[in-house]
Order: sequence, then C-alpha cells, then structure tokens
Amino acid sequence: MANRVTLIDDHYIVRQGLEFLISTIDNLIVEGSYSNGKQFFEDLHAQKILPDIVLLDLVMPEMNGIEVTEKLKKEFPSIKILVLTSYADDEHVISAINKGADGYEMKDVEPDELIQSIHKVLEGNKIIHPEVQKVIEDVAKKPHHINKLSNRETEVLKEMAKGKTNKEIAEALYVSEKTVKTHVSHIFSKLQVTDRTQAAIYAMENKLI
Repeated sequence: MANRVTLIDDHYIVRQGLEFLISTIDNLIVEGSYSNGKQFFEDLHAQKILPDIVLLDLVMPEMNGIEVTEKLKKEFPSIKILVLTSYADDEHVISAINKGADGYEMKDVEPDELIQSIHKVLEGNKIIHPEVQKVIEDVAKKPHHINKLSNRETEVLKEMAKGKTNKEIAEALYVSEKTVKTHVSHIFSKLQVTDRTQAAIYAMENKLI
C-alpha cells in the first residue's frame, strides 16, 4: 500500500515539482497539497486527508512551519514531518527539531536523496541534512548551552539589556544590589563575555531574551 504524502509550501511551483517527483515513485502518493498550514489543519480535522508524512516548508504566511510542527505533533503524533526548506540558520533548525520534526532537508537536495529521506523518515529514522547537523553541533557548543542560565539570571539579563544599573535591577526584581552583582558576575562567566553590552548583544543574537 502506498504511503500518503502531504505537501505544505507557499510556493506553487515547488509543490508542483514535488508532486511530479513523488508521482514517479510506486509506493508514495500525494494526498494533499497546501500553501499554508491553516488550510491543512482544516482538512485534517474534517478527515479529508490523513497523511503518513508531511513535507513542510518553514517560512509561510498565516501559519509558519514551526507552528505547524508543534500543533501537528501534539494532535497527531504518529504523522511524520520532514522539513524541506532553504533555511539552515540556528533559529529555524533548533525550533523545528525541538518541536518534533522527524527530519530536516534542504531544498537543494538531489531528487533521489529526497525520496530516500522520505522513506527513511517513514521507517522511523531521523534524517538531518549535513549542513543542518553542523548547525546543531555548533549551537550545542555555544556557552549558553554548555552553562545554562538560571531563571533568575535570565531575568537579570533582560533588565541589563534594557540598560538598567544594578541598583535599578535590584529594585525591579525586589532583591539586594549585592545579589544582582553576583548574578551579573555569573552571567558574564556563563556567556563568556566581559561587559554588559556584550552580554546584551549575545542575549539578543541567541534569543535568550
């Protein structure tokens, strides 16, 4: 029996190309093709479709691929998700993987490789494009992953990024100035920075605040 594939990508020409490619494979069939996640969920809830695997773009209007991944894995955890995108930055990669994507492929993948990836994900394997794997490994080496900030340190960091002094932070968080100084010292050490500006830049670049 053929495995049912659903496509979600806001570029019609991409969906057309994928439909043609998949139509050439005996044990795969395209069951649905959508330009956004909203329409997909309407049909899914109405039981018009029940895919085995979803090929999913990440950057789309109405409902992006990260939101689709999170919602789909909560409501229909057995449906596999293979991200197919042109974005390999750490924000997209880590968000998609953390929300439960079963695979992450790049749009420049060779057709044969893509079909292999679809089959492997359907078999229960996790498939990660080498470029994406490198992003995951690089992110894992970042200071804030090796030495995670506590909730209180994150709160102090947020206030620091607003340009507040230790005294102002102490008043905002109802703690002593001495406590704030200790937190600031720990933040510098954990993020491997030497001043407040560097800490604020690091926090914004890595979405810590």
